[in-house]
Amino acid sequence: MIGLWYVLRQYFTAGVTLATLLLLVLGTNFFLMSVYSGAVQASMLLALMVLVVWMTARWYEKPGWVEAVIAGLAMGGLIFIKPAGAASFLLFFFWGAYNKETFRLKWKLFTEKLWQLILIIVLFGTGIGLRLAFPQAFSGTWFCDYVEHKRAVYFLAPWLWLVLFSIKNGWLIYTPLVLFSIPGFYILAERNKRIFYSTFLFSITFILLLASTPDVATPDNFSQARMTEIFAVLFIPIGYFINWIFEGGWLRKTAFCLILTALAALNLFQTWQYRNKILNPWFTTPEYYRAVFLKPHVNGKTRMLQEFYNLDMSSYLANENDFKISTLVFLGFENDPTGYGRHIQEKIAAAGKAAMRLDTSLRFTPDVSMPISKLPSAYPLGIRLSASVYSETDFTNNPANLIITLRHEGQFYRYKTVSLKELNLEKGKWNKVKLDYVIPRACDPADLMICNLWYTGNSAMYVDDLRVEVFEQK
Repeated sequence: MIGLWYVLRQYFTAGVTLATLLLLVLGTNFFLMSVYSGAVQASMLLALMVLVVWMTARWYEKPGWVEAVIAGLAMGGLIFIKPAGAASFLLFFFWGAYNKETFRLKWKLFTEKLWQLILIIVLFGTGIGLRLAFPQAFSGTWFCDYVEHKRAVYFLAPWLWLVLFSIKNGWLIYTPLVLFSIPGFYILAERNKRIFYSTFLFSITFILLLASTPDVATPDNFSQARMTEIFAVLFIPIGYFINWIFEGGWLRKTAFCLILTALAALNLFQTWQYRNKILNPWFTTPEYYRAVFLKPHVNGKTRMLQEFYNLDMSSYLANENDFKISTLVFLGFENDPTGYGRHIQEKIAAAGKAAMRLDTSLRFTPDVSMPISKLPSAYPLGIRLSASVYSETDFTNNPANLIITLRHEGQFYRYKTVSLKELNLEKGKWNKVKLDYVIPRACDPADLMICNLWYTGNSAMYVDDLRVEVFEQK
């Protein structure tokens, strides 16, 4: 915030700057990330982008090695964390240019400060190189945005609509205040062409790059938290719009102040709904959003409007910090389960002394069968079935499946399975496998949840440490 204050103060009075920062805090998802979420990565990305804008402006005003190093490191860090960070280099390159004469002066500056420019490019390129060379080195850490996909970037921004308008977590749906950057860019183009093209080009490119990365299609955050760093640039045109409001008469000031206050209040209220689990990006549908709009309470009938059955279960349970996790059942096969004595052997075991052998005479591990009434009553409820498996032959020729299903009066429903032959497991070694499952809403209390491993091969497979865990939302 301090860095952004210095950036905005280059163009606005203290009053306009304060009002602009207040809107950032109250009118965007910045409030949620800063106060509640502990979103270290999002905060760091915003800080890096603020440094890029601040140091870029200082370098063009008075080129120096300090500014070059900080700008280069910040741009390298941005693209290392996610591909959309590449847009930051466009901001630096086009800063101050808007016609033939300014481009001529820019080229002259580049030639005069060639070594500083080379350093910036090298630091930026280092970020690209590290991302390409070690794409999974820091996977799962707070400074890594990697998601396992075959491609990191898809052309033509196929997820643009989802990023901006998805009812689950669309940026313009849950942070409508940023729409005022559009008239803000118009005012910026009239009053400060020197930075208009660079800021506008950055904003458009960043949004398109972000909409070209697969992870944005996963509704695992509120109001597109992945957009955070764009605020370092976007609140410059918004600041020009606020300045334009302050320059007007009482009617203009009153009308727009009421609108901006209403949008900030809407953002805070929807943030409260999200915090109180009224709004959940995973399950929100257009019908449900309309039903709970501006409502502090929701009943069971309204909850039925949420979307559950198309849920990507693995993604939903991926962030384990969002859940209270407890073990429902654990089978280490150290003590013989009743009736399975001859299939418990000590020749091969993942942990301890024994494991279960499945073959043509025994196709299933012992059923983990439990009435719904015995499970926690907080919905949606996550279930994870995991086990260690071992096969002396290739898993593609020795298939098996993890299974979780519900059963109502003898009929199976919400049947979910994962085939082990599709998991790229290694023969002759113990492999950890899992199946994630979600019970979306309350079922008949007498219904059964059933979990097991089904062996369909013709030789043998060993199973150890079979575990069923329950995921309750905190």
